[in-house]
Amino acid sequence: MTGPDGMRPDGMQPVEGRRGVVIGLPLLADAVVAELTAAGAVVEQVGSARELVGAPDGVRERLGSVDLVVAVLGGVGGGPFGLSPAERWAEIIEQGAGDAVLAARAFLDDLLTAAANDSAADLVLVGSAAASELVPAFAVHAATAAGAAQLARTLRLELGGTLVRVRHVAVGWVSPRAAADGGDALTPEDVARTVLFTLTLPPTTNVAEVSLLTTRTG
Repeated sequence: MTGPDGMRPDGMQPVEGRRGVVIGLPLLADAVVAELTAAGAVVEQVGSARELVGAPDGVRERLGSVDLVVAVLGGVGGGPFGLSPAERWAEIIEQGAGDAVLAARAFLDDLLTAAANDSAADLVLVGSAAASELVPAFAVHAATAAGAAQLARTLRLELGGTLVRVRHVAVGWVSPRAAADGGDALTPEDVARTVLFTLTLPPTTNVAEVSLLTTRTG
C-alpha cells in the first residue's frame, strides 16, 4: 500500500509501473526480469547490448520512455593468460566492459528525462566481485570487471547532479544449483532480489556499490 505521494509507509519506493530494460546473460537476467515483473514493473529483456546499437527506438515503441536499465555483464572466462589466443581475451573484454558502455549509453537520454520529471531513474551494472579481488587465472575477466565498476563510479559522479542513480552490483560465484554447492554459491534469485532492493530506496538515496557474496565465502 502506498500513500498519496506514491511512497510506501516505510519510506520505500514502489517499483510498480516502472519501465525497464534488462540486458545480458540469461541465467541472471531471467531472474532479474522475473523479480521486477513480480514487483509490478514493465520490463523488456534483451540478450546483448549490441542488439540495442542503433535500435533502441523499438524498445521505446513497446515500453514508452525507459526509467530503469539493468545490465548483467558477461565476459566470464578463465585460464592461464598465455594459453589462450588474444582474440579470446578481446572477446571477453567486449562482452564485459564493452557491453557496460553500450548499455549505459543506449537509454541515457531516457533516464535523464525521467529524473528531470522527478521520477526515479536507475542504471544498474551487475558485474563481478573479481573487480576488486585477485583471482588466479582470471586476469582478463578481473580487468574487465574492474573496468565496468570504474565506469559506474565515474558515471555516478558525472550524473550526480541529474539525480540519475548509477550503481554497481559486484556478484560472487552464482550457480543455479547453489543448494547442492554447500552454501558456497549464490542463486540467480539472490542477485535479482538485491537489484530489486536497491530500486526501492527513495529517489534521493542511492546504494552506490554492492558486494554480494555468500556468508560462507564473504
